[in-house]
Amino acid sequence: RVKIDRILGHGGLYKGGTAGQRFTAAALSTPVSVMETAGEGGAWGAGLLAAYMAWKPQGESLSGYLQRAVFDRMSGSRLDPDPRDVEGFLAYVKRFRAGLPVQRAAVDCLDKGKAEEGDA
Repeated sequence: RVKIDRILGHGGLYKGGTAGQRFTAAALSTPVSVMETAGEGGAWGAGLLAAYMAWKPQGESLSGYLQRAVFDRMSGSRLDPDPRDVEGFLAYVKRFRAGLPVQRAAVDCLDKGKAEEGDA
């Protein structure tokens, strides 16, 4: 089993305030950090990978490069999960899983209807 210490969020979900950060923290029950460039998403990440490949010192890992050359120079915010949000998310997942047999029955019913149409 893997224990996640923190998540670094980026992309559109983290552009508009703390909602994405808050609900990611609740879903993963883990602190979520968002840097000031969070809204830049994939293009920013691709640029970082290109910079790493072009300018990394011999033998430096990607995580080491990012920590040294990027994250140490950037401001951001960390949000710890709110226990009430975690509890709410777990309740949602429990209800979602309880509804899966209903979804399966609906698909089975539709499949049976298609099969009967084919027999006609």
